[in-house]
Amino acid sequence: MLFSALILICILLPFQFALNPATNVDLAIIRVLIPLLFMATFLKFFKNKQLSQTKNILTYAVLAFLLLAIFSLLFSQNITWSLRKLAFLFSIFPLYFVALLLLDSEQKIRKTLIGLVFSGTLVSIFALFQFVSQFFFGINRVYNFLAQSIIPFFLGNSFSKEVLAYPSWLVNSEGTTYMRAFAPFPDPHMLSYYVGMLLPWAIVLWTTSRSHRKLFLIAASLLTICDIATFTRGGYLAIMAAAVVVLPLSSRKTVWKIISGICLFAFLFFAVPKNPVTNPVAGRITSTFDVNEGSNQGRIAMWKEALAVIAKHPQGVGIGAYALTVDPDATYRTPIYTHNAYLDVAVELGVIATIIFAAMLGISLKNFWRASQKNSFYIAGVASLTVFAVHCLVENPLYSVHVLPLLLVILAISANVQNLSKKKCKG
Repeated sequence: MLFSALILICILLPFQFALNPATNVDLAIIRVLIPLLFMATFLKFFKNKQLSQTKNILTYAVLAFLLLAIFSLLFSQNITWSLRKLAFLFSIFPLYFVALLLLDSEQKIRKTLIGLVFSGTLVSIFALFQFVSQFFFGINRVYNFLAQSIIPFFLGNSFSKEVLAYPSWLVNSEGTTYMRAFAPFPDPHMLSYYVGMLLPWAIVLWTTSRSHRKLFLIAASLLTICDIATFTRGGYLAIMAAAVVVLPLSSRKTVWKIISGICLFAFLFFAVPKNPVTNPVAGRITSTFDVNEGSNQGRIAMWKEALAVIAKHPQGVGIGAYALTVDPDATYRTPIYTHNAYLDVAVELGVIATIIFAAMLGISLKNFWRASQKNSFYIAGVASLTVFAVHCLVENPLYSVHVLPLLLVILAISANVQNLSKKKCKG
């Protein structure tokens, strides 16, 4: 029953809605369900004295990261804000321990990933429908409908107002404004993270499954198209980097499938231009490397500002308190951050926390890398975490109720893959 509950949470992840228990308080339903499932899971395994599998180097890194988040309270300018951010982390991170305890076999791991890919495909269809609708009903009409009738349900009344105050739903490419794919997520960047991290798993399910292969191919195609429609340049680069990383790990047969997938990806990028001269997606890619482009200049300026704060406060300024360091008049939801997950962790939790965060990703990548030598299925784990790690260079998903839970499940799978490998060696 606990495993079924975990599967249901994984399927719910992209479609979770918000509760509004009080004025100006939005509580994603997942932040209620995860602690409840954690308590039930922990009590069962504690009673049966089966907690030994949680003892691994990745778990120690996760606990160290959380302890440093607590320690950062000592340096915060606003304890209330910091406690709210801390409460967020402690309502989501238990999912790592739940997945670590429950996903104790390759069969359960595969079922969980199928559930994640299934729900990711559904949200891709949802987002693509939202994206295509602008060409039939007009951007303004679709924008207003989403802002008034859809987003408040999924994000909550307060958070949806902040999202609308600082929107990233529109993009201008090659002189034309488009509405990016994002719904029901708050912005296209987090949707790009989500579908990008699931894409490698969809591909490996397609290449390794004996049944429903066409469905997994369709899923991989929809996830790819959805990622493209977000117009998120960090997502594009992350997928390309992941493809390059996994090629040395793959068999000749798999390499050809990956290359075919890259060709399909390139076709979807370039072969359907708006007109014979311009292509909005190609324009987004080329602008990635233009240091004079507005958003690129903005990011560079934010990175320099963050590095200056880190040099002055290597211990961090306190979780959730960076906005006040930059702007004393900022409110809790003012979106002031560095647009780089590693810098955001360093500036708020300290340099040591950044090292531990990077170690969490490195340990997990190593686990998947080793496992892939014996089972090519886990190549997808290397690719998925590469997508996350590369995309983190230009965005921060650590406070996303969609992306953080997905990351924690994948980290737990990497730890269990290592445990299962050790058991096989002993056997």
